[in-house]
Parts: sequence; structure tokens; C-alpha cells
Amino acid sequence: MAQFDFYQYKKRGKPEIFLVDIQSDLLDDMNTRVVIPIRPLDPGQKPIRILQPTIEWALGTYYFSTSEMAAISTAELKLKMGNLSEMRSEIIAAIDLLFTGI
Repeated sequence: MAQFDFYQYKKRGKPEIFLVDIQSDLLDDMNTRVVIPIRPLDPGQKPIRILQPTIEWALGTYYFSTSEMAAISTAELKLKMGNLSEMRSEIIAAIDLLFTGI
């Protein structure tokens, strides 16, 4: 697993979302990874610019729900979809805003 890999995530009875792994690769031996959910942007929804960066996919517009960051078992991260390293600056800025207000 690598930092900024993202995974399809589906729990019974819940809508499908994606999770982006934000944990450093130096901690790859742990049984958990810290992730940020990536959720579909609803029509009319206005994400908080820095805290909730957006991404355009063929499926539509999605936003990083940074305030819902959590640890998840690596066993739950099954279907890797790609890597979002190109969004590193935006993801780190969102985390910085959440924790430091800057």
C-alpha cells in the first residue's frame, strides 16, 4: 500500500465511496491505514475550498471529506483504483487546515 493510493469502498446498506490512503509509507507494516473518504458532490453542494478539495472523474465530481478522516483496517482496503499523488499539495493543505487552521 502506498500513500495516496485510493480504493473503492462499499459497506452493506451504504452508498459506494472511495478512500484515499494518506498514511506515510514508512508505517506500512501497521495493520491500519489513515484514510480520507472521497464522496460524490451533490448538486448545489458547495465544498469548503481548501478543506474539501474536489476531483473530476468520469463518474462525476467528488470531494475529499477531510473532516471524516479515520483509521481503517488494511483488510478493508481491497480494490485499489489508482493513486492520487498528483493531488498531494491539495490533500496536505486540507489536513493542515483541519489540524492547525492554517
